[in-house]
Amino acid sequence: MKGLVPLAWVLGCVALCAALTLGYRRVPAGSPLALEDVRVEGLERTDVAAVLRAAGLGVGGSVLSVDVDRVRQAVEALPWVRRARVLRQMPSGLRIEVEEWVPRHLVRLDKLYYLTGEGHVVRTALDRGRDYAVVTGLTAAQLEAPGPLRDALLELMAALDRGELADEPGEIHVDAAQGFTLYTPADGGAGIRLGFGDFDGKFERLKRLRRHLEKRGQAAYAVNLSHDDKIIARLVSPAEGKATHP
Repeated sequence: MKGLVPLAWVLGCVALCAALTLGYRRVPAGSPLALEDVRVEGLERTDVAAVLRAAGLGVGGSVLSVDVDRVRQAVEALPWVRRARVLRQMPSGLRIEVEEWVPRHLVRLDKLYYLTGEGHVVRTALDRGRDYAVVTGLTAAQLEAPGPLRDALLELMAALDRGELADEPGEIHVDAAQGFTLYTPADGGAGIRLGFGDFDGKFERLKRLRRHLEKRGQAAYAVNLSHDDKIIARLVSPAEGKATHP
């Protein structure tokens, strides 16, 4: 008869809805709903085992009983994880997609940590390998709270990412009153005071100064680019080994 639904079909739908809503703590061995495969993608600096421990996924549970929001939040709490997605792969799998933070510098707070181009501090042990410029002079509050000092640091890091300096600094020192000073191997460790703002323009003036000094066979002992209309440089004569002024 039209409009009538078989009782078995109704009971099956009710059972499925209950499973979707409440989940099963355990399912019979061999059940198509048993969680058997967990795939983790996108890892470079995070260990797979650390992700699985954070996710807390037990063997023998139901795919439907996995709290994907809880798993996502637990994985995102790992130091290198920027964001994560947790997807059920029916009938018996789960996929965890991870996007990690990318280190750009180090920052000295209570100790050295990684610092990303977005200003995020990755609080984890440092690995041996590539050297990074060290940001000094900031407190955790100045770095992590919105404000002009943090904004200026992000602006400077973006200019460095564009390659405007041509060489990586060894240290980026921050002073709330005087602004930023770079120390670069190319300048023999000389301090290059940038102050605040117009970092692209200041790097261009530094390039011109370097070319000028190279032609004269001289090197800078210290450079001040914090003024808009002039460059102040203390020079060292290679022949005399003494500081001079241009």
